[in-house]
Amino acid sequence: MSLEAINLTAGYGTHAIVSEVNATLPACATTVLIGANGSGKSTLLRTLTASQPALKGRVLLDGRDITSYSPSKLARRLSLVLTDRTGGGGLRVNELVGIGRHPYSGFLGRMSAADREAVARAIDIVGLGHKATSFVASLSDGERQKAMIARALAQSTGLMVLDEPTSFLDVAARFEITELLSRLSHEKGKTILLSTHDTAAALGTADNIWAICSGRLYTGHVDDLHHDGILDMVYPGMKYDPVAKDFRRISS
Repeated sequence: MSLEAINLTAGYGTHAIVSEVNATLPACATTVLIGANGSGKSTLLRTLTASQPALKGRVLLDGRDITSYSPSKLARRLSLVLTDRTGGGGLRVNELVGIGRHPYSGFLGRMSAADREAVARAIDIVGLGHKATSFVASLSDGERQKAMIARALAQSTGLMVLDEPTSFLDVAARFEITELLSRLSHEKGKTILLSTHDTAAALGTADNIWAICSGRLYTGHVDDLHHDGILDMVYPGMKYDPVAKDFRRISS
């Protein structure tokens, strides 16, 4: 599964937020997208996933322009987990995760034995097997986020894109989710791109970093971006600490 941006500019109307992006998402790895508030992380992710049109340039998914895919065919290749608080409180976990099988279950949404097996497997992978028939409303925030990741897994896509998957979670749940995503890339061969402000949890497990600075995207291994001084420009007043693998405020 490959995703490539070519001379891509993301933004709204005539206002460019992230410009001249030329990047290839590493396969079977976890890539973390970081940047200050308002830097364009969500805008870039939506553009990369064809959720909003590019102002300029192209996005290639498996070598083909992403806008040429029908919605159903795109949903078989790319799964998206957004930053909004998880809904679906009136559904049971297996019902919520089952929504991920819609690209395969036909117009009436009737699931086959293979679909049900995919749902059960996704629920087990995220560690919610004991909650499969529980109502989503009864889950903790961390469990709800796991259910949303399971729904994306049930889509059986090679690429998973997540916008702030650790929002609203406590510290323990943040580390649990980022470690889960890392395992999915390394053990299940998933190509994962996630945006986050939770650098303490994410940078320790990231294979690669995408960093937005002043409207430009810089890519590479965390050590390389640190060596080049890129990470020290991401957050105003903050400096990257390579020992802690996190950012620290610059003392006045």
